[in-house]
Amino acid sequence: MAPPSVPARPKGDQPTLFDAFRRLGAWLREHDALPLMKSLSPGTKPMQLSKLEQKLGFTVPPGLRALWLMHDGQRRANDCLIENLHLLPVAWVLNERPATLKLVARARGETVRGELTEAEVQSDAWLPLATNWPACVLVNATTGRVFAGSENAPSLRLVARSVPEWLERYVTDVEQGAYELVLDPEGAHFVRASE
Repeated sequence: MAPPSVPARPKGDQPTLFDAFRRLGAWLREHDALPLMKSLSPGTKPMQLSKLEQKLGFTVPPGLRALWLMHDGQRRANDCLIENLHLLPVAWVLNERPATLKLVARARGETVRGELTEAEVQSDAWLPLATNWPACVLVNATTGRVFAGSENAPSLRLVARSVPEWLERYVTDVEQGAYELVLDPEGAHFVRASE
C-alpha cells in the first residue's frame, strides 16, 4: 500500500518570486536577451517601503513588498519584462496613483464589476505594479489580489491571488510560448503570441 500523498507546501512569497525571476532569466538567456534581465533595479530598502506606507496611509501587501525588496522596478521604461508594461520602482508609485484611482473609480461605475469583491470596489488602497497607460497591473493592498487594468470593460480583471502567483503564472506562460519577445533599438517587450 502506497503512503498517502502529502500536499505540496507553498514556497512562500520570496522563494516563489526568486524562482520566477530565475526561470525568466534562464528563458531570456536561451533567447539571447539576457540584457533585458539587467534592466531590473536592485531591491529597495525597507525604510523606503515604510516611508511609502506612511504617505499612502496603508500597508503594502506582503507579496508586493517581497517583490520590491528583491527588485525595485526596472531602470528603463522602454524595457518591459511584463508584456509591454514597465515594472514600477517604489519612487514612482505616488506619481502613478492618480491614474490608478481613476481606473478604480471607472470600475466602480461599471454595471458588471468583474471579479472584484465589494471590499475591493469600495477600497482606495490600490497600488500600481506595472504600467503603460492605459494598460496596467494593479494590486489591492487589502486583499493582495492582482488585477489587469484596461480601458475596456470590465476595467479591472482578476489575474492572480497574489503578486508571487501573478509573476509565476506569467513566467510559465512565457516558457510555454504564449508570448513572443520583441527586441528593437528603442527597447524590448513581450507581446501575446499569434494564435
